Amino acid sequence: MVLMLHVNVFKDWSGTGNTGAYYALAGIAIPLFFMTSGYIMANKQIDWKYAARKIWGILRFTLIICLTIYAIDYVTYGKAHFQFPECYIQRGGLAVFWYFGAMIIIYAFLPLLQRIINSRKLLLPSIIFLVVFGNIIFVANHWGFEGRHPWQTFRLHYWFLYFLIGAYIRRNPACIGQIRLWWIIPAAFLYGLFYHLGIVITGIEHYFGSLPCMAYAFITFGALLKLPIHDSKAITRLSATFLPVYAFHWFFLQKCFHNDPFYTINNTMHLLPATAIDYVITVAVMLTFGLLIMRLPYADKIFRV
Repeated sequence: MVLMLHVNVFKDWSGTGNTGAYYALAGIAIPLFFMTSGYIMANKQIDWKYAARKIWGILRFTLIICLTIYAIDYVTYGKAHFQFPECYIQRGGLAVFWYFGAMIIIYAFLPLLQRIINSRKLLLPSIIFLVVFGNIIFVANHWGFEGRHPWQTFRLHYWFLYFLIGAYIRRNPACIGQIRLWWIIPAAFLYGLFYHLGIVITGIEHYFGSLPCMAYAFITFGALLKLPIHDSKAITRLSATFLPVYAFHWFFLQKCFHNDPFYTINNTMHLLPATAIDYVITVAVMLTFGLLIMRLPYADKIFRV
């Protein structure tokens, strides 16, 4: 979903246009990230030492990637811009690392969030409050509120909300008991239709506070959790590619698509199939890259937070 979002971004920047349909379908990528984090951490014993260790892991990992990108750019162009720590506030060529900036804040608040998760009296009311607040922000976005105010890193009302929803699902699995996999299709369709109404004219990230986005994310997450998937070597290898793919996909799109679009002849092909081809190639290239790089010595230590 993240790759689809960013393929669309670069198509828009290159003047070939973006597809609102694909953009809307992939629009729950970031909520799912935070829901996954909340789900995984819901049953862990959390203390400040654990939080500090995770924050250090993010700092170490992102510093290594920033140094690597700096070295590649310097060797290639004879000049480069070191993007640490501005990448955490969505600035520079590694602006996608704002997610790690947000996760640093999440980890800093983790012991307090854990108290909310462990409290039956606080968890659901906290989620309800954040749902209401998120919808207020969404309505305010009609007048460009988030376009003028917090960067994505600091939109904690969204990140805390989806983190707590993920934790709530872990603690109360009955809440997804009736969800079926096919529900994703109407949820995606209705969310896409809602997006195309144009209530907010800026990017999909300004829809995270809307009820259709929350419903789409909740249904998708719940349906996927219920799939009868068993651990395997394929899953282990693919999941290990997450960090290298996330870390370098923006660099790949920037160097190989935005500045020198070498793969789809966009001027002679309809936008929808052209975007689909761009997406398939991007996924194939980045997954291959991820699988290969994880075979290198010490890669499992570098690509770990």
